[in-house]
Amino acid sequence: MRRGFFITHAAGIDPGTLLSPFDCMSKTNTYLDRLPKHAQARGKANRGEIEVVTARRELNKIASECSGDLKGSALGKGGKQIGILLEDDVRFVVRDALKFPCGATKCQMRVIGKTEYDGVNGVAALCVADGRIVMREIYRHATRSWELEIVRGRRETGQTSRQAVRAEVKQELGYMVKRMRRVGVICPDTALLSSVLELFVVELKEGRRKDEPEASEAFGRIHRLTYRQLQKKILRGVVRDSYTLGCLTLAHLHGLVED
Repeated sequence: MRRGFFITHAAGIDPGTLLSPFDCMSKTNTYLDRLPKHAQARGKANRGEIEVVTARRELNKIASECSGDLKGSALGKGGKQIGILLEDDVRFVVRDALKFPCGATKCQMRVIGKTEYDGVNGVAALCVADGRIVMREIYRHATRSWELEIVRGRRETGQTSRQAVRAEVKQELGYMVKRMRRVGVICPDTALLSSVLELFVVELKEGRRKDEPEASEAFGRIHRLTYRQLQKKILRGVVRDSYTLGCLTLAHLHGLVED
């Protein structure tokens, strides 16, 4: 590890409304209008892209063809919808009618973060102190297991990425940030998630540690690893989340970490 590096809403529809092809698809207003700007892109099948279909006649045809895809869904027998199927304070779950370059059609889901209206969805930070990488165990609901990860979290609306990094580092590790460097971005799952995260390498300001975990999180112990020790944990599958792997790769490409 190198020491001393540097070591850079849309109107018209009430929230929560289930939208069907019959009540949301007009020439002037669709469910897409409620989404962040980048998530509204329609695409053009005749240009080799995947097109989001909004024309009512074609949309209804595709919706009918896909009507059996949501069997067992909590939306129920009559709830096979196109549009925003679910939403909470954090994200939208959207189901689009799609047309592919070859002419095939289908319905497909995607998940869109609600902080994407004014910037990236979140941040992740590879934290360093005294030449070692500082990570923490966290119990993840989605995997139902303990994971060893770098600091990461959602950027709040109106917050800058750097402000989000400082807040997440304090919350998860209990340290202040001495300095940070942005190393790039990552799209963790381009098949399902629209989110983009900004990645940073952070030098921690050592001192008395006092973390501030949220009530909805479960943290374990903190690890201080050399680059080689982290490599071994990655090869053994102990460290496996895409944010950690992506941030470590970019930090290495920037020459900020080395054997």
